[in-house]
Amino acid sequence: MSDPMLREKKFLKPILHILEEKSHDRNSIVRQMAVRGLGNLVYGAPEKVKKHKKFLMVILIRALSDPFSSEVIGESMKAVAKVLKELKEKDIGSSFRDLTQEIQTYFDNEDDALRLWSFVLFGILARLTKRKWKGYFAEQVRQSWVTLLLHLQDPNPRVSVECRATFHLCVPFLGLKRLQTAVNEHLDGTAELKPEELQVDICRHLAKENAELLENLYKSTIMYFFSRWEEIRAVAAKLAGIILEHTDRQRMKWLNLDHLLMSLQFLKKDPSPSVQLVATEVLNDICPGRVLGE
Repeated sequence: MSDPMLREKKFLKPILHILEEKSHDRNSIVRQMAVRGLGNLVYGAPEKVKKHKKFLMVILIRALSDPFSSEVIGESMKAVAKVLKELKEKDIGSSFRDLTQEIQTYFDNEDDALRLWSFVLFGILARLTKRKWKGYFAEQVRQSWVTLLLHLQDPNPRVSVECRATFHLCVPFLGLKRLQTAVNEHLDGTAELKPEELQVDICRHLAKENAELLENLYKSTIMYFFSRWEEIRAVAAKLAGIILEHTDRQRMKWLNLDHLLMSLQFLKKDPSPSVQLVATEVLNDICPGRVLGE
């Protein structure tokens, strides 16, 4: 696929047809190689990518939901990343919506590589989004920003690094200038991230600027009490405590304190000692001097 002969129509068209056909093959390795070949078109004939953009995106987005092979899905993510770098927002068309939704389904995937590439792709879409899809993408960011915030402490360091870059790109879509400035102070440059300080600043700003987004932060956070990763469960419990600490509870009409206390009691029995410790500390902060669970 890197051969310059692909610039000639008589060669390119039949090759694309073969790769499209093989992307349906019963053998997952063949499907994976077909998807890789389509992505590698950017090396042999980058100027042809725009011409065949719809053809490429349809096949690659379909491969993102391959029901039998995570290798095919991962290969498709890499191929999409290559193709997107040759396109502008207006070139992606209606595929933008399908691609954005499909990518987000992998943010919490147990496969480290799929999580990593889902964050990479979401970051690429954030860079591409200028006008046509800005409103739609902003809504998607509002739905997923808490997931990105929590995965800043992903158990896999490489995934955490990619998530940091993507989170930084996505914060402007929340539309809160002061919050964006505060986040930039934590994420600009290469200094080591201090997640708890970032979370405190976010909670303080949302308490003053946007109660709706604060509610979204809280409700999304407690869902991660049941994450498959102990690191994320611990982060979620800690963040729930930070939200309560830096917010006037009387203004939190949506807060079900009894439910939160029950959930934290459940985490006190977590298989992970680190999760147990965080849950205990948060409970003590919420109800100092009170014996819970009796």
